[in-house]
Amino acid sequence: MARAGSDAARPRRKYAKRLQPADRREQLLDTALRILAESGFAEVTIAAVAERGGVTRPVVYDLYANRDDLLRDLIARETARMVAATSHVAESGAAPADPKAALLSALRRFLSDLRSVPDSWRLVYFPIDGVPPALRAPIERARDELRAPLRRLLRDWLASRPAEERTDEVDLDVFVEIVQGAVQTVARQMLAEPERFDLDRILRVVDLLLYENP
Repeated sequence: MARAGSDAARPRRKYAKRLQPADRREQLLDTALRILAESGFAEVTIAAVAERGGVTRPVVYDLYANRDDLLRDLIARETARMVAATSHVAESGAAPADPKAALLSALRRFLSDLRSVPDSWRLVYFPIDGVPPALRAPIERARDELRAPLRRLLRDWLASRPAEERTDEVDLDVFVEIVQGAVQTVARQMLAEPERFDLDRILRVVDLLLYENP
């Protein structure tokens, strides 16, 4: 009887909820992303992901042969999310009746997406310790995804300006580089201090910079 009583008193071990492979993969990638955002690439290990995710190591190894395999899948997922976000910016401003409004609207959509999934965008706009060499190229490509829609929006805005203010001497390549650098700076500020650098505050300044005389 004593044995039965002690068995009843012993806390049962908690097991991870059984998930389909695709759902488990997403859970593990979400866990890896949180670790990465908090501590850098060096801390993303199979053991850490298993512990943080509330599963055993064999559960992780069922889906990923090793840490590098997991990180490749993570970067692929996050960069795909970023490409989709910038594609949405491009599609939404495809035929702007008001180029200035289109530019501001595109920037609002982009920064709103950034704010909604900050850990994903930290991969691009923050230097993260210990980035494996094989993953640097896709991260750099994701950083440049905004270049094409930004170039088109800026070109349309320049072309829409009053004739007396328009100049054909503006080097669009240089202009895009400068504005893209400014967007990256704004993105980092929003990620680092979201309460201080909110979306409306940033867009008011951009609107001022795009001021046009009536």
